[in-house]
Amino acid sequence: MLLVGACLLGLNACKDITDLNIDPNNPTAAPAENFVTQAQFELADRMWSRNYNAEWTMLVVQHWAQNEYAEESRYLVDGNSFDGFWVDIYANVLRELKTADELISANEGLAAGTKANQRAVVSILEALAYSLLADGFGDIPFSEALNAEFPNPGYDSQQAIYTGLIEKLQNAVSSMDTDSPSFASGDIIYGGDAASWKAFGNSLLLRLAMRMSNVDQAAATSVLTGISGDFIGGNYQNALFRFEENPDIANPLYVDNVINNRDDFCVSDILVNALQDRNDPRISAYAALTNSGEYVGMPPGLTDAEAFSLKPTTSRPSARVRSATEPAIFMDYAEVQFMLAEAYERGMLSGDAAAAYDAGVTASMEYWGFDDAGGAITDYLAANAYDSGNWKSVLGMQKWLAYYSNGPQAWAEWRRLGEPQLSVPEAAVNPVIPVRLPYPISEQTRNGNALNAVTTTPNDLSGRLWWDMD
Repeated sequence: MLLVGACLLGLNACKDITDLNIDPNNPTAAPAENFVTQAQFELADRMWSRNYNAEWTMLVVQHWAQNEYAEESRYLVDGNSFDGFWVDIYANVLRELKTADELISANEGLAAGTKANQRAVVSILEALAYSLLADGFGDIPFSEALNAEFPNPGYDSQQAIYTGLIEKLQNAVSSMDTDSPSFASGDIIYGGDAASWKAFGNSLLLRLAMRMSNVDQAAATSVLTGISGDFIGGNYQNALFRFEENPDIANPLYVDNVINNRDDFCVSDILVNALQDRNDPRISAYAALTNSGEYVGMPPGLTDAEAFSLKPTTSRPSARVRSATEPAIFMDYAEVQFMLAEAYERGMLSGDAAAAYDAGVTASMEYWGFDDAGGAITDYLAANAYDSGNWKSVLGMQKWLAYYSNGPQAWAEWRRLGEPQLSVPEAAVNPVIPVRLPYPISEQTRNGNALNAVTTTPNDLSGRLWWDMD
């Protein structure tokens, strides 16, 4: 199923000779399902990539450290660094989803409930893609994006984007008919299960509401209290994109390490120390032992020479993290529970913050392969109990630990909560740990007037985003 989608937009490699009589630029020759598959894959591939995940977000939050060519660890990035990330999300992911929605809308053979569900799935994926861009760059083209009337689209404010994304998700979720099917094929995440997509949509609303809670808690609370229906209900319902053994559609961290023979990353000493200080069993799932049989982290942000000298004696990421089929996590039950714990603590919803915290830690432990046999999780929670008086520090640390390998969300929540407290490496070229991405060179050169209207410093790494206000 995934291979069909992966072939879709690179049609030349998948055609037979009869296709030479078909206009290759006419996307309506393919069914909507193919575009949804392709969009899901490319979004996961970009989100979990070496470029954005391994070589930026996991470095910035100090889960990993570079053991050679350590420029990104020192924040040496510019407009070229994330140009491909920007272009692929807009030109491929979001355009594929737009095409899918057009095909679904025009399909008169679909039952009303099925059509509503399919369009809702597309909207949820669009909201996820736009939020990934906005949470990295800040102001981005949104209301004029992908519109032929605006070849040089203007930029929307982050606040306006969040307002639009929340409305998009609310409309998608409210339109869904869980008694009807959605996609019979092509949906890698949930296999067309409408109830799970609705739970995912509600969970994304929870994420966006909590992300804006520092800057506008009243509006965030209104979003939360307006949610109707379930959130992701357990690890069984995690929103995962499952990669496959085929290198063309495998985990990009596997492709980087095994296929491309790259060995540039170690786990950081910040992470190793945090896990060891808490007797956290996840260390064996997160990191590999050194040749001496120990877990040894590397300090983040070293010079090339310093990092390379420590490379032989420091721990690499675990084999699981960089296995071919290890999935990309769009959202999981642990995140939902941690978000709910904060919402309860802030009084935005009614509930037991400590119980939600415990559920979040437990979900993360179980996802990484650990159960409560012999009381392992119970003992861990007793030693790392929820503290209402110090909730931000406690929740921030456990989120940071649970988000391992999910650099984009780890970076977003670290910026919002400021926990755990991380230090700028001595060799860093930026005075603070980066809190935004530099705008891509393609926008600086091709859409400069629109970009210049929102910033005069496109390579800025230090200006906090709209929701990053504490």
